Amino acid sequence: MAQVTNVETTPYMQRSRDARVQIRRRGRLRRLFSLAFILPAVVLVVGMFWYSVLFTLAISFTDSEGLVTPNFIGFANYANMLHDPAFTTSIVNTCIWVVGMVILPVGIGLAAAVMLQSLRGQAIFKNVFYLPYAIGLTSTGVIWTFLLSNRGLPTLLATIGLKQFAHYNFLTSVPVNTFAMIIVATWQGMGTNMLLFLVGLNGLDRSTLEAARLDGAGGLRLFRYVTFPLLQPVTSIIVSITLVNSLQTFNLIWVMTQGGPYNSSSTLAVWMYTQAFALFRVGYGSAISIVLMLVVLLASTIYLRRSV
Repeated sequence: MAQVTNVETTPYMQRSRDARVQIRRRGRLRRLFSLAFILPAVVLVVGMFWYSVLFTLAISFTDSEGLVTPNFIGFANYANMLHDPAFTTSIVNTCIWVVGMVILPVGIGLAAAVMLQSLRGQAIFKNVFYLPYAIGLTSTGVIWTFLLSNRGLPTLLATIGLKQFAHYNFLTSVPVNTFAMIIVATWQGMGTNMLLFLVGLNGLDRSTLEAARLDGAGGLRLFRYVTFPLLQPVTSIIVSITLVNSLQTFNLIWVMTQGGPYNSSSTLAVWMYTQAFALFRVGYGSAISIVLMLVVLLASTIYLRRSV
């Protein structure tokens, strides 16, 4: 009987073994196909990002001017940076940009999203608020440079009776020029934050909101204790994107003031570009870019760890 049982079960065991082999082969093929699709992205990231980072790090230890053979000078660029008055000015202006961009575009975008959520004809307002973002930072800088020039806003203010602003230049007055550009950036980028917050608001659990209303919550209390906490995932994403972008602010400042007058409106990104590509102090500019990269990584890591 034992031999009969062995003979009867052998084909079944063989089929089971073959099936497992086929499953393993399919799994290997899927992994190979997945790696094949991921490989181009990996090559681009490693080849372009990490190579550029390592190359910039190496150049930061030299006195490279771009065209001549560089000489190794160790940490001299970093030491000179700490004693450069422009470094302090750029750090302060970068911090002002971070605070301003986190408060204004994010705050106004959230307020606009809450107001538009249950408003009829909200599609019109969405397009109106989002339209500045479609213009682009460079075009926005050109438009607002004209509006803030002597023939723009100062003339308008003088016309309505504020004669003291007739010849006031918003882009050369310190620190008004930095605040003016933050307001311009808010006008340009607020619509994107509004749309992201609207997506988050429309995805909230309605049963939770209705339960809170039945318990007597409404208005600001409902928003503070129920709606806003539920929006935390969306808020974290928006603030993290805004944080990184504000630390790297360049286009708008370069178009409107080029960091002037006398580096008074310069940020780390603008200062880095000026040193590396305007003054051809490539080694010094590379050192600034490494510091900027470390600041962005540190700020992003700290925020994400606290928000998760």
